[in-house]
Amino acid sequence: MARLWFLLLGILSLTAHFNTLQAEECSIRKLFNGEDEKFCSKGLDIIYSDIGLVSCIYIPNCFDFSWSLSKVWEHPLVRYSKAQPGVKYVLIMVDSDAPSRWDPKYRYWRHWLLTDIPGWQLISGQDLTGIDISAYHRPSPPPGTGYHRYQFYLYEQPIGIQPYLLPEESRRSTWDFEAFVARTKLGKPLATTQFMAMSHIQ
Repeated sequence: MARLWFLLLGILSLTAHFNTLQAEECSIRKLFNGEDEKFCSKGLDIIYSDIGLVSCIYIPNCFDFSWSLSKVWEHPLVRYSKAQPGVKYVLIMVDSDAPSRWDPKYRYWRHWLLTDIPGWQLISGQDLTGIDISAYHRPSPPPGTGYHRYQFYLYEQPIGIQPYLLPEESRRSTWDFEAFVARTKLGKPLATTQFMAMSHIQ
């Protein structure tokens, strides 16, 4: 009887230890250090309804978060408290680590390009009703390529300028992001932020 009791205690102890490790591995970790941290501007919030605010964090590969990000979740809500109600904005989302951070030969991979965003929608964090130049494409980092940086750039849209893609920009991969910004006279971004995610298949 005593041996059975100690066996049960051992199983319970191992289970508790495993659950603690799993909870630590699945915790939402704050980004980052160095340049990655500097990229995150205060005030630009990216929100997926199933996980909440993801600005400047790692999305952990557990609880189906990575799978849902690439297969289920629709485009995030975007909030920028410093927006002006009567001004229009441009939002760009790219993967700067395609196909991997150590070999980004397909940089930049265009996930979302939205123009004519009303400032009041950014202030309130409502669903954006701008013009989808490139409709939202869910992040889908290849297996075995580690964490990818999914970066967001917010610009004020110049009056009288209607951004567009050239025929040679129809592909989402290897997009010349800087050339697009220069051609459409967007200038410097008002705010930038990012999150990191990896494939659910490792």
